[in-house]
Amino acid sequence: MTKVFGYEQKMLLHIQKFLSDNQGKLDFLKARLREFENERNEAREWGPSYFESPINKYLLNKRLTVDWQRVENLMAASTGEKPLTRLRKFRNRETMPDRKELEGAIDGILRLQYVYRLKAKDLARGILDGVDYSTHLSSEHCVDIARLALRDQHPRLAHSWLIEANDRLTGGEKEEQLKPQILALLVQAKKELEDFRGLKDTYQELIGIQSASEEHARNYETFLNALGERALLNESKPVLEHAPIPEEGEQVGEFQAYSLTCSGHWRLTPKEQRHLRCGYVTETHPFLWIAPLKAEELFQDPLLVLYHDVIYQSEIDVIRKLTKNRLMRATITSHNESVVSNVRTSQITFIPVTAHKVLSTIDQRVADMTNLNMKYAEDHQFANYGIGGHYGQHMDWFYQTTLSDVAQGGGTAFPQLRTLLKPKKYAAAFWHNLHASGVGDVRTQHGACPIIAGSKWVQNRWIREIDQSDRRPCELWDDSLATYAQILELNKQNEAKAASR
Repeated sequence: MTKVFGYEQKMLLHIQKFLSDNQGKLDFLKARLREFENERNEAREWGPSYFESPINKYLLNKRLTVDWQRVENLMAASTGEKPLTRLRKFRNRETMPDRKELEGAIDGILRLQYVYRLKAKDLARGILDGVDYSTHLSSEHCVDIARLALRDQHPRLAHSWLIEANDRLTGGEKEEQLKPQILALLVQAKKELEDFRGLKDTYQELIGIQSASEEHARNYETFLNALGERALLNESKPVLEHAPIPEEGEQVGEFQAYSLTCSGHWRLTPKEQRHLRCGYVTETHPFLWIAPLKAEELFQDPLLVLYHDVIYQSEIDVIRKLTKNRLMRATITSHNESVVSNVRTSQITFIPVTAHKVLSTIDQRVADMTNLNMKYAEDHQFANYGIGGHYGQHMDWFYQTTLSDVAQGGGTAFPQLRTLLKPKKYAAAFWHNLHASGVGDVRTQHGACPIIAGSKWVQNRWIREIDQSDRRPCELWDDSLATYAQILELNKQNEAKAASR
């Protein structure tokens, strides 16, 4: 009996452990429940505008993928089979985000940070380009973003997020878990940035908290041997969050030029802008004598014009109905096939002009504005850019109408012209991407800047050069030194001279 009595003691210990384990699970689930409810209540208070912040978009994706997976795993180890089944039913629905969408949300944050030269410290506090969205990221969130930044070859951005993650550690069990991860990733970032003194200090700190790690010690020894005399450096090289803005005349890459234009660091000087004009256009169609168009020159050579108030809200409402449930992820052409790419992150659809009389009305208005024949224009394209949405540099002969206002970001950058076309509802922009000779004008290369907050709807019209000979005659020369307006003026002067003889 004494032996059996001893077995019972062990059984009691097992029960205590079971209760203790389940109490820990209950405490964890209660904490997650409070956290999720608080975040949902905050979203309800903000309304639809809550999801205009890329930080909030990331947090929702994180919650619906990683955080809910932890809850499911914990419930799977408990006796709650019925609620677990119900939970899995919801999580397995097609509309729920997956890992790919979570990474897409992080990629959007990194793109905004790079293009607009934002600080990780501000982003972690929910401050986007000076606007406070009252959302905060935890140390764990910062580590997630840094890890993806390193994977995608952005060591500067990764370094800034890791420093912020370290600053946000609050002690306790979570710090014990995250601190080694932060330091290990910092080692990788500093190595790529060649911050050797900082790398040495980080290695020493990492070995200090994980002294039993043979891998860290071995890597540190290899690092010291490879570094040689540079290991004796007394000062750590400051790591800038963003590369310095290039000096005038300095060679820059294509994407860097695009980013500098989007962020406003590349722009025309007041001296270069002094010849640009605003006014009313009446010459291209007799009807415009009654209802002239409001036009603003953004560049003269090549001609880039912004027309104001050229589409009505009633027409936009019709367009929204036409495009409902028809949008799909935009692709680019690569090796003679259409592929989804991070170069273009938007949703688009094409609708023929015959689909609704509003579209033919808009085409007539475009013809009045541009003095071009719309007969061979392509189908109307409608595009929606969400948070972080952008389209890298490309070229086309273009007419673009903005169907919505954008809270922050979302301009169209012309790097070679150092011009940023900011989105404005009801406005339309027009430019030629061909010289009068039919040769492409590379100066009109442009790209859609990322959306910081909000959403951008645009309508695009690609107007073919076919059947334009009576509107824009083909020449044997490139009109690189003369705009369309200047050509008209020159023709008038020649006619006046001929008449005076």
